[in-house]
Amino acid sequence: MALLNPCGQKMDKAKVKRIAVSTAAVASILLGATVANAQDARLKSIVDEVNEANKLAQASQQRIDGVADATQKLFNDYRAVLKTNAGLEAYNAQQNRVITKQLEEIEKIKTSIGQIDEIKRQITPLMLDMINNLSDFIEADVPFLLEERRDRIQSLRDAMDNPNVSDPERFRIVLEAYKTEVQYGRTFFAYEGPLEDGRTVNFVRLGRIGFYYQTKDTTETRAWDAASGTWADVSGEFTTPVRQLIRMAQRRTQSDVTVLPIAAPQGN
Repeated sequence: MALLNPCGQKMDKAKVKRIAVSTAAVASILLGATVANAQDARLKSIVDEVNEANKLAQASQQRIDGVADATQKLFNDYRAVLKTNAGLEAYNAQQNRVITKQLEEIEKIKTSIGQIDEIKRQITPLMLDMINNLSDFIEADVPFLLEERRDRIQSLRDAMDNPNVSDPERFRIVLEAYKTEVQYGRTFFAYEGPLEDGRTVNFVRLGRIGFYYQTKDTTETRAWDAASGTWADVSGEFTTPVRQLIRMAQRRTQSDVTVLPIAAPQGN
């Protein structure tokens, strides 16, 4: 059987066979290409799925990392809160101890306040006794500045009777009077004053161990004898020493050693 090509020419069997073979080869190649294309499409699909899975995994990892960071931050915040709480607990414990002490002090103050009226009732008799004792001491003491000291005692009694003078102020002036008497025993002092007969003489006090007077013309010098409570005449031997003591007490001459008559203390 003879075949015609598109040009109408006859083709023999060998050519037909080659053409058939060629067609088969082309078909095989086309089929292989089709299979390859299918495999490529499948591979591409798999790759796309893997890429998508990787994207999902990355997103999941990012979320996990974010959760981990947030968890770490919360943990750090928790530790910081625990540390702060520990400090606050220690501070509160210390403050509670302080408050306890303060409450104890408040109770003591309340008790003291409740005793104020009782103390006030007791302090007034105490001050009166102090004034009386000081007055008795002055009358029994060496009689220097006697009127001045008696006036001080009277001013203390007036303050006790004055409603405008508070108890603290009364107590202060009583203590001041005591301090003044104490200072008399530590100093020496000269002053002019009258005798009982009206004459004005120079008195000089040496603490509380010596008390003397000398007339203006130095013709009479006497020393107080505490044992007998009278003036003893020491003119002559002690005229100059007493005059020197008066000048030293008046800051008219430099202090120096001088010999003076001192009454010996009397034993009981």
